[in-house]
Amino acid sequence: MIDLGNTQDLHRLYSAIDASRQALRPFRQNRLKILREFVGSYYNTQGAQFEVLVNLLNITADAYTIGLAARTPRVRVTTPHVQLRSFGYRYQQALNHYIEEIHFRETLQQIVLDAFFTGGIAKVFLAEWQSIQLLDDVWADPGRPYCCRVSFDDFGLDMSVKDVRRCKFMWDEYRVPWSAVTSDGDYDQSVVKLLAPSSKWERGEEQAQQISSGALVDDDEYEPMCDLMDVWLPDLEQVAVMSRHVPGKPLKVVEAGPEGGPYKWLSFAEVPDNVIPTSPAQNLMGLHLLYNGLMRKQARQAKRQKTNPTYRPESVEDAERLKRVNDGDWVKVQDPQGINVIQMGGVDQANLAFSIGVLDLFDRQAGNLRAMAGLGPTAPTLGQEQMIYSAASRKEAKMQHRVHVFVAEVMEAIGHLLWADQTLTIPHTVELVPGSGATLSIDWTPDLREGDFWQYNFEVEPYSMVYEPPEQQAQKMERVIGQLVNLYPILAQSGGTLDVQELVRHYAEVLNMPELTHIVTFSQPPTMDRGGPAGEQHMPAQTTRNYVRRNVPTGGTPEHRSHVMQQVLLGGGQVTPQQMNSLSNA
Repeated sequence: MIDLGNTQDLHRLYSAIDASRQALRPFRQNRLKILREFVGSYYNTQGAQFEVLVNLLNITADAYTIGLAARTPRVRVTTPHVQLRSFGYRYQQALNHYIEEIHFRETLQQIVLDAFFTGGIAKVFLAEWQSIQLLDDVWADPGRPYCCRVSFDDFGLDMSVKDVRRCKFMWDEYRVPWSAVTSDGDYDQSVVKLLAPSSKWERGEEQAQQISSGALVDDDEYEPMCDLMDVWLPDLEQVAVMSRHVPGKPLKVVEAGPEGGPYKWLSFAEVPDNVIPTSPAQNLMGLHLLYNGLMRKQARQAKRQKTNPTYRPESVEDAERLKRVNDGDWVKVQDPQGINVIQMGGVDQANLAFSIGVLDLFDRQAGNLRAMAGLGPTAPTLGQEQMIYSAASRKEAKMQHRVHVFVAEVMEAIGHLLWADQTLTIPHTVELVPGSGATLSIDWTPDLREGDFWQYNFEVEPYSMVYEPPEQQAQKMERVIGQLVNLYPILAQSGGTLDVQELVRHYAEVLNMPELTHIVTFSQPPTMDRGGPAGEQHMPAQTTRNYVRRNVPTGGTPEHRSHVMQQVLLGGGQVTPQQMNSLSNA
């Protein structure tokens, strides 16, 4: 076990960190190349080297992000102990309230986007650990639990192991004002005296930030800065704040906090016996470059295309007359064969067919991007479309599962810090009966925290992250209402009713149709005699709803149109009139 007071152990730790940093450099360089393609050729002069005509990476990243982290996560807290369920509900409400307070949705979306390129890293800690680093983060409240995103450029881990769970150290780097380092009373000032302000050049490698800021310079910093790093040591269960460039004793050592340390890792595909995962962007980069290379070539060919009329010397008068007439006019010529039109250049048909095939291959490699992004129908019938989407959703479901596990780990870590914070109070009230105005206070206060957190055996389950368009929310509500209608006799016996007026108001809100509340009006309902059989009116115990799908020719699926187009361009195979018509119906 490492001793942070032993000079030899500290030297070994710095050497191991430097070796891991060098091993991570190729991954960072590849990530930078992918990010340059992601921003395209018009973001900045530091963007893509060649013109990006169709940014397939950007489209895919948007589809993944909206499909995995569109909404603020909410969590359910469950426990096998019946006597703790009421306390678990209070804990759940406090956790959901705190998620909103620290703007975790924005952080999660950034981390999911990072995982698309390489890997996403979250850091969960008490904000007082890094009161200097978080000076510019208005969402962080010093002394309270917080979660932030760590850039892959600033993150490092033990590269000598085969599994991330066996890492002997992890760290992240950051720049802080030198004046803040010298004035912080929590830092060991005897160590601070051995340090000095550092330059950006000392990092010695390009970073993704340079895409927008340009080359590394110190002139954009109005005061001297210093590079520090937080090093998590699992064996000690501590985080050491150390100098980035000057080996020596830590400036500060704090307890690691949440179980498993402050760093939480999100990846979509591990590589056996390697701690760095692979990513969707890495697997799609080659097809993105190939497709854009073909598009640039075809663009050059299209720009070189020319159509030039020609005529024989003896047909000068015929050519002059043809030059003056309008389209569709009759004109007298001596020799029609003396006039001709020559076309030069133009897009190569074989290349065009190949580029269409590459685009289809990219769609498949991305996990059926059309289905994931909702870009259009993928099959001519409802049953086939559902089958295709269910196959596509298996890839998306895998990523959703990984995001859910990641969010659960982050929320459990935040919950642990909420428990450990002996001063934090989160006020919260719930309405006992909707519309009644009667509320119940379920504040999260320090006096509620008794015993060991892990003895409660709470399980945190995240949900509500996937984006649902208003139409889908309305359809979900219709399905629920349909089930309630079937259960209406049971609801009536229990005194339950369906508030149609509230239902119309909710539809108007979800579908953004405020005029619906004016179209559907309500008056005093007529009094009905509920005493006799003639006056009884009940909802039917069973209802039947028939859905009819009518197929309208729209040119078929994109894959079908792509196949027909390739046949036409390559001149091979027999293309039927129906197939040709499908291109015009697209």
